[in-house]
Amino acid sequence: MRSWLGASAAGLLLSACALLELMGGETPAAPPVLDPDLVQRGAAVFVDPRLSGDGSRSCASCHPGGGEDHLVYVAGESVLPGTEAGRRTISLRGLWQTAPYFWDGSAATVADAIGRMLTVEMRGGKLTGRDREALETYLLSLKPFDRGRLHADGSPVEPVTLSARRGFAVFAKAECSVCHPAPAFTRRLNFDVGSGGKFAIPTLRGVSTAGPWGHDGRWPDLESAVRAIATAREIEISPDEMNTLLEYLKLL
Repeated sequence: MRSWLGASAAGLLLSACALLELMGGETPAAPPVLDPDLVQRGAAVFVDPRLSGDGSRSCASCHPGGGEDHLVYVAGESVLPGTEAGRRTISLRGLWQTAPYFWDGSAATVADAIGRMLTVEMRGGKLTGRDREALETYLLSLKPFDRGRLHADGSPVEPVTLSARRGFAVFAKAECSVCHPAPAFTRRLNFDVGSGGKFAIPTLRGVSTAGPWGHDGRWPDLESAVRAIATAREIEISPDEMNTLLEYLKLL
């Protein structure tokens, strides 16, 4: 395994960075301007179980407060973390920044995502006209998760612990921002982190409490996820560096 301070690893990461830049994937700089009446109407649709085909669930069932329920699903049914073909619920916070949608990036727009959601997760639910427009508008209104502990460039807001400040330095030197640039901490691309294929790059906002980790929830704790991804990318992180990096990630 190469050291992340070594020239070979740095070259590998910089090459990956250059490739990602060529491919694009930048997140929008500002949220869309939305109709407040539609946002309010969409908020009511979001929590209404009548949206599902059998009346058993609403959007808020899996996305309480627009977040996530920390469960893994196959075809709309809950399964154990790590199950083959399982997909962990993704937070809807900051949805306007994170297209395309789903772990495979198969939905280019929020409208596309709603269509898939109605068919699968909502078990053949129906939604048309003004209500469908309202739900889309509400979803786009959800603000990104923000603890208020970071500047726009990702640096910690003082006062902050020395460990978290050092963790930000590890985050930068290990080129974590190649795939997770501030302030959204995501990139609109699919990428292979050694977990069995290319999947959408999730935001790191709220990552310290977003477990289980990985597209299928295979990693039970954040350290396991970071170490597995670092190993796949041939990046060596010492125990002390890991501790400080985890302290920084708690600020996101």
